[in-house]
Amino acid sequence: MNDATKCDCKAICHDLNTVELCGKQWHWFLLSSAASYFAGLLILLICRHFYSRWMRSAYDRRPTNQYVAQYESPFLTPERIDKFQHTVFDHFLSVQTGSGKCTAILYFLFNVISVTLYINQSDQPLEQCEDVLNTCNWTLYADIGLNVFFLFHFLLRLIAAPNRLKFWFQMGSIVDFCTIPPCALALILERNWLGMRFMRALRFMQMGEILMTFNSTGTSIVQLLVLMLDFVSVWLFAAGFVHLVENSGDPWKADSARKDNFTYFDSVWLTMVTMSTVGYGDVYPTTGIGRSFMMVFIVCGLAMFATYTPYLYEFYRSRSPYAGRYERADSKKYVVVCGHITYNNVKSFLADFLHPDRGDRTSRVLFLDNKRPEPELTGLIKRYFLSVQYFEGSALNHNDLRRVQLEFSDAVILLCNKDSDDTKSEDAATILRAISVKNYCSKARLIMQLLNYKSKSFLQTIPNWDPINYRDENICISEFMYGLVAQSCLCPGFSTLMINLISTRSYIPGNEKINENFDWKSDYAYGCDHEIYTVMISSDFNGMTFPEAAEICYKQLNLLMIAVENFDNSGLAINPLPDQFTIRKECLGYFIASSYKDVCRARFYCALCLNEGIEIGFKPCKCRLEAVKKKRSNVQLIPLSEHKSPNNNESGLTRVGSIDSKSSTATDVNQLRTVRHLFSQHSTKSTSVDRGTLAGAGMSSTFDPTGNYHWAPEKKFEDVDLAGYITKEYQYKPDDAEAINQRVVIKYINEKDHELNNHIVICAFGDDKTPISGLSSLIKPLRASNLPYKKLKVVLLLAEKDFLLKAWKELRHFPKIRVLCGSALDRSKLKRAFINRASMVVILSNYGKRMAYKDPFLLDKEPILACLNLPQVAGKSENSKPVEFIAELVNDSNVHFLDQDNEDEPDIELHLTMKFAQGSCITATALDTLMSEAYYNDEVMTLVRALIAGANVPEYDAEDEEHSGPLQVPANALCGSQCRVIRIKAEEPSLSEHIKGKAYKDVFVELLQKFNLLCLGLHRAIDWHLDVSVEHKRFVYINPPGETKIVASDYLYVIVQTSKLQPPTEVMLNKIRDTMLRKGGTPEHEQSADSKLTRQNKVDNESGKQQMLPIDESIASLAV
Repeated sequence: MNDATKCDCKAICHDLNTVELCGKQWHWFLLSSAASYFAGLLILLICRHFYSRWMRSAYDRRPTNQYVAQYESPFLTPERIDKFQHTVFDHFLSVQTGSGKCTAILYFLFNVISVTLYINQSDQPLEQCEDVLNTCNWTLYADIGLNVFFLFHFLLRLIAAPNRLKFWFQMGSIVDFCTIPPCALALILERNWLGMRFMRALRFMQMGEILMTFNSTGTSIVQLLVLMLDFVSVWLFAAGFVHLVENSGDPWKADSARKDNFTYFDSVWLTMVTMSTVGYGDVYPTTGIGRSFMMVFIVCGLAMFATYTPYLYEFYRSRSPYAGRYERADSKKYVVVCGHITYNNVKSFLADFLHPDRGDRTSRVLFLDNKRPEPELTGLIKRYFLSVQYFEGSALNHNDLRRVQLEFSDAVILLCNKDSDDTKSEDAATILRAISVKNYCSKARLIMQLLNYKSKSFLQTIPNWDPINYRDENICISEFMYGLVAQSCLCPGFSTLMINLISTRSYIPGNEKINENFDWKSDYAYGCDHEIYTVMISSDFNGMTFPEAAEICYKQLNLLMIAVENFDNSGLAINPLPDQFTIRKECLGYFIASSYKDVCRARFYCALCLNEGIEIGFKPCKCRLEAVKKKRSNVQLIPLSEHKSPNNNESGLTRVGSIDSKSSTATDVNQLRTVRHLFSQHSTKSTSVDRGTLAGAGMSSTFDPTGNYHWAPEKKFEDVDLAGYITKEYQYKPDDAEAINQRVVIKYINEKDHELNNHIVICAFGDDKTPISGLSSLIKPLRASNLPYKKLKVVLLLAEKDFLLKAWKELRHFPKIRVLCGSALDRSKLKRAFINRASMVVILSNYGKRMAYKDPFLLDKEPILACLNLPQVAGKSENSKPVEFIAELVNDSNVHFLDQDNEDEPDIELHLTMKFAQGSCITATALDTLMSEAYYNDEVMTLVRALIAGANVPEYDAEDEEHSGPLQVPANALCGSQCRVIRIKAEEPSLSEHIKGKAYKDVFVELLQKFNLLCLGLHRAIDWHLDVSVEHKRFVYINPPGETKIVASDYLYVIVQTSKLQPPTEVMLNKIRDTMLRKGGTPEHEQSADSKLTRQNKVDNESGKQQMLPIDESIASLAV
């Protein structure tokens, strides 16, 4: 084009005041891009060829001396080039440096701006005259400036590219060659051509590199953003190409361009409906190139659309509604619950934790689990939507812990899977979660569940585990559940008694009339309404003995006091004897009551007001108001952690074990907790004493190394197997097998009958792969050291031989244990176990292959069938008494299978069923309330453990205790006192005159004054008002009203003190030392096994009086 033509075009455009074309020259712009691309490629190939030859020749001419080579080497060595490339890359292109991050962000933003400018100019003609120097079009200058930056960025990438030939064929390089040369040519031709600026949309795919600068490539939101930008970039590119060819026309046809106004938006619409296979047909291509492109785009776009759509759907479907963050809108306390979160696992926990009786002290619950809640759990969460929130995450991920703001939570509760086949693996997962929580927040209060009692040894490995300052607590399911079962063997109904006392339930009287319709359910519900509370009792009790204070609380305050605890080293005292305990000024009282308001009377008790006839209320009286104000002025919060305790409330009362902060200072509270912890750990401090010397010194019983359980020399499995007794004496012959079997049975009945009478039968199911962690926890309370040796009942284990052989490793040192190989489903084995003469039959659940059952109702098939076998084996004669049993169930709904005469409603709760009210069944879900009790009532766990275990249970049990070597005699194992709950009959000859026919309140006071027996309630027949009652159907009646008449068929639950061996005095210890010196210090393990057995038998024959109760000897045998 000559200068005259340019002048004519300018004149025409100026006269018409328009920018219409003076002739199309778009082919020059395309030629500039193609020429620059291929010319550059040719130059690149030539440079590579000559550089390689030059380097080869320089290598051949190198001198032999390596010191001369470093001076005569060529300037452009590969090492120097590589160093230069790395320098350019690190300074300008690497997202790991600040300058590189800025370059990457600017490059992406400038590409977005370039596409935006293209869309803004797309409504104008594709090609038009433009005086670059005199125009007022600011978009032209902006486009020139952007292309200058793109050229600079291209050169940087070219220099830093390790393989320039490969770089030349990359998409980014092609985009630069299609956009930068036409912009430079526009300055020469003074024409503006939109051309292929739309190709800048392909650079949107660089979004991944930008996000790498912020380390955000792993989240699902970022992945979705990258996916959408890829889709948009291809979409905009296709729309720009269609817009270009439709407005330019086919090169081989004149005037083939569209005459209508085909805008860029029309091309966007066309590509979208084509890619989505909708195809409305309102817009379509008319040029040959456009139609050819659409044929290819249909295939590619359809594949892309079909590929990306499932990703988008999966993202929105997988986007969890529980992936948010907890916002603390108010100051209400909350706890974080982690671990195994299922409907069955948290149903009982939530019902007790969020019970209305807890009032304003109720905390909010935040569930954190790595899966979405099941439909049943979702419905449960909606039921408590004001107090419960669910978050999807893991306790092992600190980011998830940060989402629930765990550092501000009041406690962290870890639940375990109680149906797990592998208890050790489940406990390991729970402990790992505990370590993660403590690593995230060392001061977090931790309350965790464990399945295996041996796992408690790992608590010391948890960082910052502190039961004193942080009130950390562990709940061992096997210890508590099997401890309840064991105590139920000695005291039927004990499991129901304790579970109802640690569970929060409401009693709604309704229209019941106890003395008119004799409805046992009303009486039972009345007892279920009672729970354990603690409060700092009034100073007016100072100097009293426990029986005196308990009598005042019961007669004048209508409260049942069961234990007290002073702020000294005396520890927790449950129904202590008058000469053993005196109440101090600052004393914590444990009460059984129906509401915490009633317990306030013990805190504000005033003897002066009571003598004047003023009723004790829920607030301080006038005569004590000034003293209370003085105490309140010195009140400080309990410094357990930097967070507030859940037990502080306006009333100054604490629920079950929570210490009243308004009646004691923080120092006193910490002192009490420290003393209790040291007192419990003191049982593990011991001295070595020879067993034979101990017996010679007057200590007739033999204990394990902890002093908490009776010990026996190791016995072989064959010696305790009942089948072994028979096969040792007789040899079977094939021809007379039946006759010999009859003789054997007769011989067994005559000689071994005395052992299997009033015994305990434990039926278990499993094989050598079934976990047996619960059996040891079941046997230990039955062999507790507070039980006299002669009163120990024989325990008969009935199970398959493989299971018994595996369990015998832990049970071989317990005395009076017998085994019988077989199954409880076999009636002949039940007859051989003499269940008709057993005091209790325990039927355990099958822990093997629990996870294999898809139907939860089938988990209890073995225990249910075994329970149905018991009446058939015992017989139904008039003289035969029903077999008392307690069955362990997995599913609460299966309880109705245990009673053929079931009158319970189908969907009734477990604690309201007949079998549970009687104490004949127990489930692990019933112990879920322990978690809420440990949170609200941490102090009560010491009381519960003492009543259930029957001994001082150390916090960390020794693993794989061999029970061999010298006896370890703890200081508080041979001295002090322990208590247990027993069941006595109203018709007991020694007590009938004090019980039968009297009101319950009179019986309570008389037994407390004369025998130091603290009554807890009744075990009453359901038809107690009839002359002939059904003995085997009873219910637990906790703390009945004082006017309740005691009938002949009633049993009373009482707490009785049991003394251990007398403390070894200094004279006795000297006698022990002298005896050991005379023996030459011969250790017991060097003596023969026969001498051990002989000495043990002698000791057993002489034990008895030294282990009786410190009251009337006849009272010691009242346990039924």
